Amino acid sequence: MDNALAIAEQLLRRYGHVYEANQVAIVGRLFARDPAAACRALNHADWWDDRRSVASVDLALTGGFTGAARADAQALRAALVEVYATMRAHGEYNANAEIIVAQFEKWRESHV
Repeated sequence: MDNALAIAEQLLRRYGHVYEANQVAIVGRLFARDPAAACRALNHADWWDDRRSVASVDLALTGGFTGAARADAQALRAALVEVYATMRAHGEYNANAEIIVAQFEKWRESHV
């Protein structure tokens, strides 16, 4: 999970999504101290539920649909899939996240 969070934070900062990158950094620091508490913190609207959530960021759109931006969008989605898997492994469930992650996995399979 540490690597997934580091990737997500780096990508979000690269594209100017400072608020979302800060949310990732906060959870990253918390995960180092208390993984269960970090996973509880992930179960929040800032991550999965609203239009300004970490999961709602589309780096392809932000980056003008360049090849690099599309690849970065795929990398961010892959990192978020891993983050959610860790969250689930610690007993946290979020219905919106479940739907979002399922969509991310479908896009990955179809190379979107």
